[in-house]
Amino acid sequence: MSLLPPSPFWIGFDEARQAVETIVDIARDGPEERPTCIILVGRSGMGKTSILREAQRRISHEFSGDRAKLAADARHIPMLRVVIPSNPTSIKINLALLWKQGWPITNAIHRTADFKVVDLLREQGTRMVAIDNIHATLTASGRARNDTLNAMRFLMSEGTTPMVLAGLDRAADVFSEDEELAQRSIIVRLNPWEPGASSQRIIRELATGMRLAEPERFAEPRYAEFLYRHSGGITGEFKRLLHFGSKVAANEGRARVEFRDLERAAQRLLRNFAV
Repeated sequence: MSLLPPSPFWIGFDEARQAVETIVDIARDGPEERPTCIILVGRSGMGKTSILREAQRRISHEFSGDRAKLAADARHIPMLRVVIPSNPTSIKINLALLWKQGWPITNAIHRTADFKVVDLLREQGTRMVAIDNIHATLTASGRARNDTLNAMRFLMSEGTTPMVLAGLDRAADVFSEDEELAQRSIIVRLNPWEPGASSQRIIRELATGMRLAEPERFAEPRYAEFLYRHSGGITGEFKRLLHFGSKVAANEGRARVEFRDLERAAQRLLRNFAV
């Protein structure tokens, strides 16, 4: 069996690894009449999309040998990962899932898309359906929100494939307010890193993964406090500050990022998450 390619360097932390393991473990279950729906939520930049990609990578590797009897023109994908357009209707959601599986989209397919999605997922043995940025549809107009919820109800009632929906915290609130969906869902929440030792270890790991000179320096109190204050403990903001700090240094012909470079990077990004 071939080895998995390297995963994102921060995925090794318990917070991310547990989220990935939850998704992969549910994908290992056999088809169920009432599939589980995972709601993966957290602030923008906390790594939700990276977690979905890592789960997809592992599920695809583990189940790449599965070859169900496929319908013509469809392709076998153990885990589908899609982003639904804003202001959707349920037909758009189902057409996006069909398109991702390689099914030809024609005028006639609109009339049977709902049922075709369920049938195709079952026929090819899809292990997981992941929808990213689900908050964009759940916080849209009333019609778009209702269409999205109705599409989720249909997929969870008629289908047998578990789902993971990733988005901002509001997505979990919307599902919690719906009694039927709440009973079928589990919430996995990614919280910002705490100041102190928690943020210092992720900063050190990020700086190491980005191959910055002397990465342990950035975990020292002076650097770590500054980075936390201007990032709010968000993984993506740590990375952005370190990245732009390295660009500032490179523009001056230096490989080593200094504290002043981070200060200039923070000014350039116009970020201020003072706590």
